[in-house]
Amino acid sequence: MVLLDKLQAMEQNMLHAVQYNESQTLSYAEYGDTHGYPILIQHGAIASIRDYELFKRLIHWRARVLCIARPGYGESSPYQMQNIAEWANIIAVLIDELHLTQFDILGMSSGSPYSYAIGYKFPEKVRNIYILSGTPALYDDKILSSWPYPVNKHASIAEMEQVAHDVFFPNVSPKDLTRNDISDSMRNNCFGIALDLKLRYMDWGFTLVEVHAPVFMQHCKQDKTVPVVTAVMTSELLPHCILELKEEGQHFSNEVLDKFISEVMANYYKHPNM
Repeated sequence: MVLLDKLQAMEQNMLHAVQYNESQTLSYAEYGDTHGYPILIQHGAIASIRDYELFKRLIHWRARVLCIARPGYGESSPYQMQNIAEWANIIAVLIDELHLTQFDILGMSSGSPYSYAIGYKFPEKVRNIYILSGTPALYDDKILSSWPYPVNKHASIAEMEQVAHDVFFPNVSPKDLTRNDISDSMRNNCFGIALDLKLRYMDWGFTLVEVHAPVFMQHCKQDKTVPVVTAVMTSELLPHCILELKEEGQHFSNEVLDKFISEVMANYYKHPNM
């Protein structure tokens, strides 16, 4: 119990918030070295910014790890963005607050479109964008035609909240609710997931051709969540993208993420002067 209390206290000490649009709250967590090179973490669909153990390797390498909760997740206000590009406008408040002059971005799964949005808005500040098992550019009709899931571009947030419940949390147990990723994702009636499920199919407010930062993308050929063909087509839209296709693996796990960090990001963080 003492160890658990200490971990919870450390967790709380790392949680912060900034205000935007007068009354909205953006929640974020900061881990690692406050003087290290910053990396903005763009989480997936089921996630919590409190799960710092996912980034233990980056923390060990003394990076400044900034995990940011999208609207509706955790303590972030359930603010309805009009498109994915608006996320970068929200992040601009945090960038100003922390006086960030340059940083990297790590986007996992459904965090990928939001990573590109930041890269689009801040070309002079973004050094690299790292994408693991990313949601593809579903604003593109050709890519959308290869997407295996039902698409309703006119669905309301309320309808998508129901979809989120039915797809991701059909049989949630009390034990499940003790997990940070599940409890934070279910906050505000699954608003965060619902918003993403709606915005990903709409006009993003920019195109990937306009994202000029280097993108290091990795995808598994056996990914059962995001078809590899959509990852390949998405990579071809990015002007400066290196796509690595893995023969084996899965969409996401702690181990998959840690291996991606150790293999793809090591040159910039393990040896920061390179």
